[in-house]
Amino acid sequence: MTKYLFSLLLLVMFSSFAFSQQNYQDVVYLKNGSVIRGMIIEQVPNKSIKIETSDKSLFVYPIDEVEKITKEVAVNDSKSVKLSAKRKGYIGISIGPSIPVGAFADHSDGAAKTGVQLNLANFGYLFTENIGIAAIWFGAANPVSEISYNPWSYGGLMAGPLLSFPVSNTAEWDFRPMIGYSVTTVSDVGQATDQATAFAINLGTVLRFNLNQRFSITLSADYFSTKPNFKVYGFEQKIGTVSLGFGAAYRLK
Repeated sequence: MTKYLFSLLLLVMFSSFAFSQQNYQDVVYLKNGSVIRGMIIEQVPNKSIKIETSDKSLFVYPIDEVEKITKEVAVNDSKSVKLSAKRKGYIGISIGPSIPVGAFADHSDGAAKTGVQLNLANFGYLFTENIGIAAIWFGAANPVSEISYNPWSYGGLMAGPLLSFPVSNTAEWDFRPMIGYSVTTVSDVGQATDQATAFAINLGTVLRFNLNQRFSITLSADYFSTKPNFKVYGFEQKIGTVSLGFGAAYRLK
């Protein structure tokens, strides 16, 4: 009887130990705010770690990107791991309204009305945890109050620094001040269609919602300003717009 109770006790202890081991997992906290849960299968001292998540995905991180490593109660969050794992950048496309402001919207000046802006390329890439480079290639058009005139049309290429910060496990916020050039076409109002190239600035912000490791949806807001000089008509036109965009992006490694 005593032998039976002793064997039963050993079985219970072994089962409890095995159960506890199965219900704990390695947790890697990264300096960018991401949390990766799974089992560490390789660790190179002072260099890198490799962790396998519950869905068999493998992630390798340099040790200088790791805040801490712990062992915690298992949580079934493979979806969260996929969404939160940091990527270096993105490239995408967006479209939305272009709202004229200032002189550009003045009926006695630019006489522009709300139009549309298409960002053919939204690009961002991080060189460090929070700092990188951003660029956009875009085209836009704004109708003129006088319906007999063709709309204002303009586009350009802009680039500048990118500041990016995680706001949750699945969302990131970007600030992107940029400079570049724009090409603007003025309506034919009796002489000819005139086109001018000018220096331009853009102050923008983007909120990216990561759907998975590959794709995000984006919400953006940008202030754009330029002042082309039209030689045929002999005047400068101050162009200022606030554009709102909705789009999609591919996440870069």
